[in-house]
Amino acid sequence: MKRKYLYIITLLFLVSCNEDFLEKNPLNAPSSATFWTSADNAKMWVNNLYNGLPNANNYIVNFSDNSHCRTKPNTMGGEIANGTFQANSTIVAGEWDYETIRGCLDFFDNVEKIPDITEEKKSELTGQVRFILAFKYFWMMSLFRDIPLVTSPLAIEESDVPKSPKSEILTYVLQQVDKAIEELPLTWPESETGRATKGAALALKARVLLYNERWEEAASVSKQIMDLNIYELHPNFGDLFVRNFNNKTKEVILAYQHADIVRQHDIFRKFAFFSIGGWALCLATPDIANAFECIDGLPIEESPLYDPENPSLNRDPRCNETLIFPYTDFTENFFFDPSEGRNPTFSKTKLHFKKYINDMKPTETVSYVNWILFRYAEVLLNYAEAKNEASGPESSIYDALDLIRLRAGMPVVDRNRYNTKEKLRQFIRNERRVELVAEGHRYFDIIRWRIAEDVLNTTIKSYEIPGLFDAEVIETRVFDVNKHYVWPIPQDAIDKAKNLEQHIEWK
Repeated sequence: MKRKYLYIITLLFLVSCNEDFLEKNPLNAPSSATFWTSADNAKMWVNNLYNGLPNANNYIVNFSDNSHCRTKPNTMGGEIANGTFQANSTIVAGEWDYETIRGCLDFFDNVEKIPDITEEKKSELTGQVRFILAFKYFWMMSLFRDIPLVTSPLAIEESDVPKSPKSEILTYVLQQVDKAIEELPLTWPESETGRATKGAALALKARVLLYNERWEEAASVSKQIMDLNIYELHPNFGDLFVRNFNNKTKEVILAYQHADIVRQHDIFRKFAFFSIGGWALCLATPDIANAFECIDGLPIEESPLYDPENPSLNRDPRCNETLIFPYTDFTENFFFDPSEGRNPTFSKTKLHFKKYINDMKPTETVSYVNWILFRYAEVLLNYAEAKNEASGPESSIYDALDLIRLRAGMPVVDRNRYNTKEKLRQFIRNERRVELVAEGHRYFDIIRWRIAEDVLNTTIKSYEIPGLFDAEVIETRVFDVNKHYVWPIPQDAIDKAKNLEQHIEWK
């Protein structure tokens, strides 16, 4: 029986700025018989599948205690952080993505039909698809836990599939990523920048293992990446997130590719303050600002260098690369005064994210800086966390953390202060938070660490600077420990199926 395709390829994924590649036309509803006739067509199919990976247009930054969504309570992911999301929420339905999974499975079902495709070409294409499939299933199980496990294309009458336990999803993810590691090359030509590599598959595997508390394995895989000797920390932290630089560094393992005119995003509108063309849709919280240490390596509560009236001074250099404080310059000619401008009420927390927009000109509003999916700093942090959880403090953990600290311009880890597993755990968690803020990691971290009930059951206030303005209550959040550690299955999916049951927490 001929299967129906459940989607239409509307735009080819941009893996480089190669002009020929950008000029290729989209495909509309290709039939199986006419499409799977050449390796070039198969490559275009794979290019499209990259669209399913998280990118700068996702709202994942808005889910955690690092940020506040300025718009209506139930838009742009703000309902995840404030605890008002339900099975019928748009954000929940948006992350239930079997379209990408179906596309991956269709590829496997058809690639063998292609005449004259070389084994090398088939392997490199298959490796990319396995990577995307593993990433997508991992992402969904991290949010929804138990989900239907579909491993081959299904006809409509076969598509009512019950949930599989998370353990089975995890096994399948690791199987796919292990095969991807075998099939993918270490590097691609520059014209193919943006494709998954062996290092990206290893980084995905390390993250999967870390999130599922398989500590020794996570540490081992992270060490494999370190031992490849092809990745390193870029000397300048701020370069990683600017448009003009755009990931041309050995630190970025894989980034979702954007391109001027053709594939832009609106992260400037999300992050920037209103008077320079931003919409302040995603605002930093005082809590993330206070997580950055002072330049002496001490928390602001302990450091004699901290001045609450000038909070941006003497701080971890990453702090001012990541955040825009009140009464500081955004660029050379634009000063952030939260009490002035076209609409000062939009800067509710009086703090803005600077990461990803700090080389943009005001009023540009759209950007094409690539969205980093995996970078070497995360690998080092994964190694440090996993190794500490597996065996406690040791020199290799401190050494990995020191690389990140020294690159940032901070002192090395104080071995005497952080000399137990518990103390070092808290240090690693904070280091991970400030290094990776606004990159989409924090929500998954607070969920897997089971601290969301502590950090999301709170009142969000605006930033306070003594003598200038007081803290004002912005939002009261609720995290229900009995249900919010897992997302509900979207109501629309439940309504369309007989065998798919809602999680017990959400019934």
